[in-house]
Amino acid sequence: MQKRIVIKVGSLVVTDETGGVSLPKIQGLVKELHALMLKGYSPILVSSGAINSGHRFIKRPEEKKMMISFQQAAAAMGQPLLMKAYINAMNDYQTHCAQILVTHEDFKERKRFLNIRNTINRLLENGILPIVNENDTVSYDEITVGDNDQLAVMIVEATDAEKLILLTEADGLFNKNPKEWDAKRLDEVDFKDDFSHVKFAAKTSIGRGGMDTKLKAVRKLTPLGVDVMIGTFLSESPLTRLLDRKGGTLFKGNPERQTDRRKSWLSTVVKNEAWVVVDQGCSGALAKDNTSLLPIGIKKVHGPFKRGDIIAVKHKNKIVAVGISEFDFKEMDLIKGKKSNEISTLIENAPSKVAIHRDNLLIKKD
Repeated sequence: MQKRIVIKVGSLVVTDETGGVSLPKIQGLVKELHALMLKGYSPILVSSGAINSGHRFIKRPEEKKMMISFQQAAAAMGQPLLMKAYINAMNDYQTHCAQILVTHEDFKERKRFLNIRNTINRLLENGILPIVNENDTVSYDEITVGDNDQLAVMIVEATDAEKLILLTEADGLFNKNPKEWDAKRLDEVDFKDDFSHVKFAAKTSIGRGGMDTKLKAVRKLTPLGVDVMIGTFLSESPLTRLLDRKGGTLFKGNPERQTDRRKSWLSTVVKNEAWVVVDQGCSGALAKDNTSLLPIGIKKVHGPFKRGDIIAVKHKNKIVAVGISEFDFKEMDLIKGKKSNEISTLIENAPSKVAIHRDNLLIKKD
């Protein structure tokens, strides 16, 4: 099998800052992707840019509540423009690309998840470049992936890729805002290293993510044995430069790759903005006794999330477990701190007496 590599590019990699598809940028990216194919790689592209490509065609609403529909309409307009540019650029090399639009629900539901995997596998077998993006035209809070850094994580797990490259403005991880004169770039970071002390700049003016979302991606993948590389798209041949180790930051994956597919699935599909906070007694019981998460140990609930979503379990701002929630975030907030036998009096036809069943719970030992 060829070396599979997932490459995520932000909006500014493929569009102009003022809006619209940038054909020269896409031509440069496709040139590198084709070169990778010739070197024996099977690249999978996660591409942002639909909203920024189409927003100039849609009248911007004055009402804040209409902004979601504005972004959805912009994505509907921009996505085909973006794909047209990719198709034209690929034609220069007599190769083809295919579009895959997904939501978080597609990864949560096992049958749809396998369909994504099988589709990408078949495309790669035929030498076709899969281009993946979130289906922004139908996404809303409960089903949105949130950002394409998280989407790239889920694509890595679904396709069993060996490496993830995240192209951004900053050339990797710095010990402080890279715009400061004395900022130093970290060349390599081990999967066990703690970089919680690092201070970094906010997201770009166009994209939804930032260095924070990229480090969350790193934390999900490197313990599973996947290398992650972060580097700038502003240099010449940015992908080749990163793979040749001439810049950026390499986050080294665990040498012992995770072989339990259910555990790796739970680790990567967990929603970034969905969690519960538990007390110390509950945290200790989860780590020691392999027990279910009971509502009585929950102190706070952060959503939105639906029943069946994979959420994080936190104690003192540290993730101690991830698992499949038996309740949506409003129901979870209602039963937090309550005994299990009280649930039926608070929620009619309650689906469970536990918040997360132990069979659907993954304890984070690091």
